Formats: sequence, C-alpha cells, structure tokens
Amino acid sequence: MDNIVLLENKLTAEQFCNLQEAVGFGRPNTRQTEKAIENSIYLISISVGGEVIGMGRLVGDGARIFYIQDVCIKPEFQRKGVGKLVVEKLLDYIKNNSIANSTVTAGLMAAKGKEGFYQKLGFRIRPNEKEGNGMMIKIKI
Repeated sequence: MDNIVLLENKLTAEQFCNLQEAVGFGRPNTRQTEKAIENSIYLISISVGGEVIGMGRLVGDGARIFYIQDVCIKPEFQRKGVGKLVVEKLLDYIKNNSIANSTVTAGLMAAKGKEGFYQKLGFRIRPNEKEGNGMMIKIKI
C-alpha cells in the first residue's frame, strides 16, 4: 500500500466517528468521542492518500494497566496489514513509555471473530486454566 502516513494523537472526533461507523459499530456521540480522545493515553491513526483509514488507542492508568480500544480499519483496507501495524504501534508505545524493570498488562476486548488476529500478535484468549474471561498480554519492560 502506497502513501501510508502514521499520525500520532492527531485523530479528530469526526474521523473517529466515521471509522466506528464504517466497521459497523454505529456512530458514537461526538461530544463523548471528543472527551474519549482527550482522555486517551495514546492514539494512532493511519492515513492513505489523505484519508484516515484506521485507528487504535490506549486507555488505562499509564503505568500498570493499558487497554487497547477502538481498533478500527475501514473494511476495504482490512487484511492488508493495517490492523497489525496499528496494534504494533500501540504495543511499541507501551514498551517505550513504561517504567523500566516492570511488567505491565495490556488488555482488550476483541470483536467477535477477531480473536485469532490478536492471538497472532501474542494475546491470550481468556478464560483459560489460570485466568478468567477477557484477553491480555504481559509485556516485560
């Protein structure tokens, strides 16, 4: 894919809402979306030819717990490595901005049918023998 541009913390509420709608999550409230963006720890978006085609963000306490939220890639750009790039950039942010010699937890809630995508990136499906419901990854810093 040509002309991919990674944008850090530059997503507008309108772009966010458009992506949510494009993937079938409905159109969120604009004011709520503005506050969500403002309260995010980190936000990455992907632009191709000037059009924002994907996003993902981190929320949490910024020290021990991070949650990957709102990973949305326009359907016509799915299965082309864009989602993987978004998640990898979010995980890179955690690794590069966490306290040395610590372990942090990065969790997420996968959309139905997308669990395998996250498993390929190191996340574990929960429940398992030791953990209850949800998905998470431990990142050694």
